[in-house]
Amino acid sequence: MKTYDLYERAMEPVKHWWMYLVIGVLALILGVFMLANPFITYEMMTLLLGLALLIFGVIEMIVGIFSRNLFVSRAAVIIGAVLNIVLGILLAANPGIAAITLPLILGMWMLYQSFMIISYSNDLKSFKVKGYGLTLFCGIVLLVLAILILLRPVAIGMMTVAIYIALSFIIYGLSEIVSAFRLRTIHHIFEN
Repeated sequence: MKTYDLYERAMEPVKHWWMYLVIGVLALILGVFMLANPFITYEMMTLLLGLALLIFGVIEMIVGIFSRNLFVSRAAVIIGAVLNIVLGILLAANPGIAAITLPLILGMWMLYQSFMIISYSNDLKSFKVKGYGLTLFCGIVLLVLAILILLRPVAIGMMTVAIYIALSFIIYGLSEIVSAFRLRTIHHIFEN
């Protein structure tokens, strides 16, 4: 592969760094809101999560379609976007979803996102981007929270599930914000 082609492939996802920032800020706001209001109704929480996943999916789909992503495979971005859109529609259209189903669905979503974040941190490490460890840490914490939810979705109680989900969205949001600024840094390096 020519150096110019490698440069062009690297620049594609870097140009869209601000979209990851939008996802991160929205996820962080949702997580903080849910953590501050763990007593919101189950239906309201399901609706909020559904709308958030739908928005995340649409943004990721835009990034996946319009970039030849070098840092994480384009197919993985598009698969994640489709997963977010489908889960978002499922949750938003069915806010009265069963108490056991929501933790399982979100636990699996969190598990997938944790693998994506861990993979992304390894990509950052291979490009020698400073601060990849924070992204890796967020991915590992999200993985642990996903496993905790998936192991005992009913036994831990709705309040605990709500807190775990809120913490997961906060961690996911922070990870996306950190990743966005890492991509922005790379963007400035490539521009210069």
